[in-house]
Amino acid sequence: MSKDTYLTVREYQSREEAVGVVIKLIAIIASVYGMCRSCQNLMAFTYFTNLSNIFMDMVLFGFMVRGIRKIRHGGKAAPVSNGWYVIKFMATISITLTFFVYLTILAPTNPNGFVGAYLINGGGSLCVHVINPLLSILDFILFDYHYESGKHHVFYALVPPLVYLLSIVLLASQGMRWGDNMYAPYNFINFGAPTGWFGFDLSLMGNTTLGIGVAYMIALLLIIFAFIGTIFLAIKNLRKKHKAF
Repeated sequence: MSKDTYLTVREYQSREEAVGVVIKLIAIIASVYGMCRSCQNLMAFTYFTNLSNIFMDMVLFGFMVRGIRKIRHGGKAAPVSNGWYVIKFMATISITLTFFVYLTILAPTNPNGFVGAYLINGGGSLCVHVINPLLSILDFILFDYHYESGKHHVFYALVPPLVYLLSIVLLASQGMRWGDNMYAPYNFINFGAPTGWFGFDLSLMGNTTLGIGVAYMIALLLIIFAFIGTIFLAIKNLRKKHKAF
């Protein structure tokens, strides 16, 4: 490789790091703004939206700091263990869940209407449900091709939502309630609704239940996100092969 080619590659890598830092910074700012507009008390931190945003922000911040250091030191930086990329994959899937569920389930059943659901809290809802998720997904696909992934890694995508569901069930069993005496923060996992875990009655669909048993919804979402996780990893692996040439 000639000296000129080496410099060109170095400059390209530096620009790539800079773009990555900017994307991460915008995502974090949008997320923090959105949460500040909506978090009124500690109950706000029982919502998956806020927890996934916090999880994603912490991961993005860590990788952003590393990116800044790499730029300042001319492309040199200590290697990141594959475990951190796995954690970032889990965070990305979690924030994707936030985006997908709000878009397909929560916004359509929101009392403010579909568009109003995103514009509430001064656009804060848009920040935590759209801007941060989409930028985080873009960041993972564009810059995390270093991650060594196997087929079994997709199952890491299922860990955060399952842990969250277990936590909500435990909190509800201790007497905690949300909204209109709901047993969960979201209508699709409100196992205290008449349809419970295994019932089915679409005539009950509204802001407290979808009229579909929670077990069915969880099974469906796990299948969908295993599929999405597989797609994310496939795209990342294709980008890694492309970058190898």
